[in-house]
Amino acid sequence: MKQLELSPRLAALAALVPPGARLADVGTDHAYLPAWLLLAGRIQRAVASDVNQGPLDRGRETARMYGVAEKISFRRCDGLTGLTAGEVDTVVIAGMGGDLIARILQAAPWTRQVRVILQPMSSQEDLRRWLLENGYWITGETLAREGEKFYQILTATGGEKEDYTPGELLLGRQHPGEASPHRLAYLEDQIRRRRRALAGMARSAHPDPAALAREEALAADLERMREEWTAWQR
Repeated sequence: MKQLELSPRLAALAALVPPGARLADVGTDHAYLPAWLLLAGRIQRAVASDVNQGPLDRGRETARMYGVAEKISFRRCDGLTGLTAGEVDTVVIAGMGGDLIARILQAAPWTRQVRVILQPMSSQEDLRRWLLENGYWITGETLAREGEKFYQILTATGGEKEDYTPGELLLGRQHPGEASPHRLAYLEDQIRRRRRALAGMARSAHPDPAALAREEALAADLERMREEWTAWQR
């Protein structure tokens, strides 16, 4: 039987799942993540959910192929609506937009009592803002890289609201000593994007002063974060 290998993105998610977890994998697709974690002895059992039947069928085939079918419960439901509080202690929601992730969490307030691992494909800033305003504490941030594409991954649980700067809302809060080999490259990529945006605004015949001020503040904050991160690596 072929060995199950994870992509860098899924491997980064797997690394954040605590040993012995009872896992929910929302939007599971092929169920590679729970199958790999079960094969590695990292989790007790898993619930794999998806709103469509096709991904669940593919997931069941993966589970059968690798001999873990009896430890994964497949459920067709919207987000976490097919689960109840107490069934799992770790929730992974990956590969979808940040706005959709926020909607899934909003419909399952019990997720403030567990560990959530989130990998938004878009609207990362909006997702962080929603978490901070709705009783979640962002406990950590990391990045995965596949080719030229970066993926932001954050972990959260229930907690007190914190104040984030514009750059932290966009890219996540960084901490000294954390292992994030892609952080500097990602900061530099985002700084280049902001510079291009500012250059485009400067060429505009009628720039929006408020939008220009926001972009300048964000660019300055990202520069600060790069200097901070570089200093920590010395």
